[in-house]
Formats: sequence, structure tokens, C-alpha cells
Amino acid sequence: MNKLTRITQEEIIEKFPWAAELNLAEEMNNKEGYFYDLQKWQFGNGRMKLIHDMFQDMSDYFESINKNPEVTVCEVKDVFGFLRVELLSQHLNIYAIKEQYEKLSEVTCSKCGDAGTLRMMKDGSLVLCESCYYDRLF
Repeated sequence: MNKLTRITQEEIIEKFPWAAELNLAEEMNNKEGYFYDLQKWQFGNGRMKLIHDMFQDMSDYFESINKNPEVTVCEVKDVFGFLRVELLSQHLNIYAIKEQYEKLSEVTCSKCGDAGTLRMMKDGSLVLCESCYYDRLF
């Protein structure tokens, strides 16, 4: 099992402030009384490493073209065990980077970052390596 240093949402947002999720509902909550709040990321460290690396690649892209990051992150979520990132950008390369990391999430253990496969667990679907899968079973 790959031992990664624990990465938190706060650390990622501190490093990439432009990647803080846009809470469109917050403004609507205040104006019209809707109730919706973005969930704090509840990902394993393998998934957090993918998110960090994805934002790093996006940041590197903007640095390479001498521009400030032009990305609005709407939501980072887990859908049926895979990473899904909803964002807006005028730069097609950003969407290519996003898609690359979403694909990587399909074969990367969400807990430790090693190679994994989709596992059906009682609390939902997760991509896990053999070791992390057996740890969850016992």
C-alpha cells in the first residue's frame, strides 16, 4: 500500500485559491430561502492526491501561457465511485486535464493512490486496491 502524506481540502484551497468551489446556492439561499450547502470533501487520500495533482496541472498550464487561472470550480464530487469535477473555463486544455484526472480516478485507489478497481461496498461504490479492499472487509 502506498503511504501518502495526508492532504486536506483546506491545504488544496490554500495552495490553489481559485479552486474553491463556487457556492451558487449560497447567494440564492440568502435571497430566496433555498437550502443547499456544498459538502466538505469526504475523499480518501488517494482521491485527494488526484485532486491536488489536477489543480497543479491546471495551475502549471496557466503559468505556461502567462495568465492568472481562469477557472471556476462549481463542485468536486464522487459519482458512483469516480471523481467528477464540475467547472467552467474558456480554456479547452483545462477540460482535457479534468477529463484525464476523472479517468485516472477510475483506476486509482481512492484511499491510498495505488492501482485499484471499482468495488461494490455496502455503503456505495469505491475504487480500491486489493489491500484497502480487504482492510475495509475486516
